[in-house]
Amino acid sequence: MMRGQTITPLLIAIIACLLAATAHTQTYTAIDLGTLRPGSARVHGVNDAGQAVGASGHPHGAETHAFFWERRGGIRDLGTLPGGDYSAAFAINDSGVVVGASNTSTSMHAFSWTLSQGLHDLGTLPGTDASSAFSINNQGQIAGASGAHAALWINGNPQDLGTLGGQTSEAHAVNASGVVVGVSDTSSGPHAFLWSAGAMQDLGTLPGDTSSRADHINDNGLVVGASLGSGGVRAFVWTSSAGMQPLDSNSSGIYSEAFAVNNAGQVVGEEASALGTRAFLWTSEKGLIDLNESVTNLPGDVVLTGAFSINDKGQIVAFGLKNPQVSRHEELTPDSHVHAGPTRVFLLTPQ
Repeated sequence: MMRGQTITPLLIAIIACLLAATAHTQTYTAIDLGTLRPGSARVHGVNDAGQAVGASGHPHGAETHAFFWERRGGIRDLGTLPGGDYSAAFAINDSGVVVGASNTSTSMHAFSWTLSQGLHDLGTLPGTDASSAFSINNQGQIAGASGAHAALWINGNPQDLGTLGGQTSEAHAVNASGVVVGVSDTSSGPHAFLWSAGAMQDLGTLPGDTSSRADHINDNGLVVGASLGSGGVRAFVWTSSAGMQPLDSNSSGIYSEAFAVNNAGQVVGEEASALGTRAFLWTSEKGLIDLNESVTNLPGDVVLTGAFSINDKGQIVAFGLKNPQVSRHEELTPDSHVHAGPTRVFLLTPQ
């Protein structure tokens, strides 16, 4: 056998091992996005420029304001619509257009925001008095809810997406093709839906479950969310070819939910385990990965409990809890709970 014939397979094997090791050891650096004032924050979206949006203030009350963050300018208060004292930003597209919801003197209204024009009230469907916006694509289409129905704003005008036969529905995400996903009442309980070209499709549930919700869809039509039943809540992925599948069949937890998926098929969310609720990254090659074990500069007293958005560069925005009494590496008993202490929000960037 010639020398070249023995070296080539060996080199291929070495390269394969190195690539596998690199994939296994993907690490991230974290930037603390800060807060608008002393208190807590929650982060909901990140675009491909690494700009992030969320809400800062009291967890669920007055004086919480939507924020916009970018590396060169830090955190910016988006304020509220006239007459309001609460707002939250839920998504941002690659042009920097932010959408969310703010109360007014009378009710909650969906808004859009740009750096040049500030907050703009998106209004409501005819006959309704409240609305919220949860997603925006790069074409400027906005998905959310108005009154009791899912809505899609196109060129500033809301369209009623209807329901799966029940009384209520809510749109959670819209992709580049204008395909919308969310949750709607049915005769057998709330179900995840996919809406396209005027028709709403019931995505069903995982086997044995009674309800489901879709949280996000990428530009390839991959849908993620959660399915609920007597055994707990399980994250799922859905495709038109394979239907709904559990995100990780090896998971032993009683709760997991997938909040976002990028166009590479990387999924982020949160899962309950013996260590408490943990932020995760999922890939088809590696399954569920605890992000707490992948961030190289996370303070030792911070636990990442949920990851809510991931862009196409692999950057992730995550929610953390600061608790000096708990290490994220120690096993917790039922009496040792990490959900105590100030909340922090982070941008995680692959190294």
